[in-house]
Parts: sequence; C-alpha cells; structure tokens
Amino acid sequence: MGSITSYSTAAGRRYRVRYRKPDRSQTDKRGFKTKHEAELFLASVEVAKASGRYIDPTRARVSVAEWMAIYISTRADLRRSSLSRMEGVTRLQIVPALGAIPLAELTRLRCQQFVSQLNATHKPGSVHKVATVLSGAMQLAVDDGRLPGNPAARLKLPRQMKRRKKFLTHQQVAALAAAVDSRAKGEGFGLLIYVLAYTGLRWGELAGLRVRDLDFKRRRLNVRETMVEVGGYFEESAPKDYEERSIPVPEFIMSQLAVHIEGKMSDDRVFVSARTQMPIRNQSFRRYWFNDAAAEIGIPGLTPHELRHTCASLAVSVGANVKALQKMLGHASAAITLDVYADLFDEDLDDVARALNTAAADASSGHVEFRR
Repeated sequence: MGSITSYSTAAGRRYRVRYRKPDRSQTDKRGFKTKHEAELFLASVEVAKASGRYIDPTRARVSVAEWMAIYISTRADLRRSSLSRMEGVTRLQIVPALGAIPLAELTRLRCQQFVSQLNATHKPGSVHKVATVLSGAMQLAVDDGRLPGNPAARLKLPRQMKRRKKFLTHQQVAALAAAVDSRAKGEGFGLLIYVLAYTGLRWGELAGLRVRDLDFKRRRLNVRETMVEVGGYFEESAPKDYEERSIPVPEFIMSQLAVHIEGKMSDDRVFVSARTQMPIRNQSFRRYWFNDAAAEIGIPGLTPHELRHTCASLAVSVGANVKALQKMLGHASAAITLDVYADLFDEDLDDVARALNTAAADASSGHVEFRR
C-alpha cells in the first residue's frame, strides 16, 4: 500500500499520496484538499493495479500536438494521399485548437466543444473528417495505456446531408464528350470522357493508365496503379484498397483507344497533357475544359467523379447486378456498392414483387384468385 502525508501551503493544508506503480517505481500525486480525497485516490490506484487497469499518469503528460505527430508516424497503413490529408487536418485544425493540452487533461467536453466550434465555419463532411482523425489518435493513446478512455469517441457531430448524385444518359455523355473535344482539340479528352463514363475509373486511376494496361484482345482495361497528388506533385501508388482489377470496355471505346495510342510505347501514359506530357490534374481539367462543357450541355456543377456514378447507372440499366458492379468499380465489398448506389436498384424491388406475384399465382392456381 502507499502512504498519505500532509503538507502546508499558502492556501492551507494539502495531502500527498505516495505509491508504487506496477513496475515498482515510486511516484506521487499531491494537491488533495482532504485526507478522505487522498484515501479514495489511493484506493482507486490499488484497485486499478490489482485488476490490470492502472494508467500511469506520467505517460499522459505528452501534449496533444506531440501525440498527434506520434500517431501520424504510426499510420503506415495509409496511402500517401490519405496521410497528407491527415497531416493537413492535424496542422490546420487540431493542433491550433488543442495542441498545447496534455493528453491527461483533454476531456470529452473539450473535444465536443472543439468539433461544435468547427461546425460554425466548416461543412459537416469536413467536421466529420477532423473528428475521425482526433478520435483515431486518442484511441491509440488508450491502446498504448496512456488514457483510460477515448475522450473523442462518439462525439455529437453535424448531420451530413446526402448529396444527390447526377447520372448522365448515353446522349448526355456523347454531348459532353463533344463539348470537351471542341475546347481541347487534339488532346483526346472527348475519349477521356467516354472512358470515365463507361468504365467507372477514378481520376487517379485514369491518370495512372498506361498503354500496356489496354488489353485489346479481351477488350479489357487493367487497373494496376493510380496517381495521387501529394503536396502538389503526382506520385504513383497502388490502386485503392490495394486491389488490381480488370474492367470490360465497350468495343466502340476500344476502337477509339487504338487510334489514340498510335505511336505510343507500352510504358507511356494513355492520357497526358499535350503541352507537358504529364498526367492531367483533375482541377486543371475541370478549370480549362470540363466545367464550361458541362454548363454548355445544361448540367452546370457536374464533376468528373460523377461520370463514375454515371457508369454505375448505365451498367445497372442494362442488367448489371451488385456483385458485377462492385468488381467493375473496385469497391472493397458489395455492401459498399449497395450503400453508395442503393437508389439504382429500387426498380429491382418492383421486379421482385411482380415475380413473387406471378410465382404465387402459378403455385395456387385454382385455389386463390390473383389479379395480374
């Protein structure tokens, strides 16, 4: 057991608790106003030691800023682009507001106040991202034995309004491709629009596409790498979720791709800027060609990523099931596909009801009267 001693201060008598930590080293905590408070603290320490739940308070003296740096250094599982975004969130949001606070003093109330204040100046999606980074760092502190609980877990966050997706028709895709081509003559960017709309590639996957990734015999496009922007520069990376995939491509697109890559070497990028011969940046493409073309065809505010949604819509319209769509889009699971594109399968529910009605009518012929 530890010991309790009193000492005098300008504010009156105070009490100090001395005790041994599980590693047998001695430490103390002082400042208790009554002996009873000191006794309760000592008892809680002994119970925590006996049950294996003891938290060494000295390990929680590290500041939030210092701990965030440690946390980021452990995230070897993240892609460089994701790590860069996490570093930005930490540098711009978390450290200025919470960085000087020791881990031990970061309360749930302070975390809640922090995200609530963010909500006044940031969109709900951004607030959720900041809260996720902070909670992840605090959970590591819990797992490392520095905190008894995660003060940033299950915070009350602003509700995110589900953004209505835009799905283009075949005719609108053709019109958009023509409008882009008219603005970027000789660049092959109209074909780029078709590739996005009929294969569902993410922008980084499109930028990373090489001539060798085109399989003209099988009419397939092989996704083997992606380009990510980190600190204003492109870096090669593995595909999202680290899974390569093979995507079937309509014959009319493969025919155009065959013409587009004439004279290129196997290792060359399929789509590059004619001026720089470098992969095309999403923001530059939107600014110089895409945005005005989208407005011209009557869909202002359209983004290149919504051509990925268009691909999903067009595929479902010709009978693609959830599993096929998952493989085509490169989702980690069919559950993600359903979560993102559940509205595309609403008509399937009507088909199910009609099929059940027909089957029940056939099975009950002569017994129950059905109206079709």
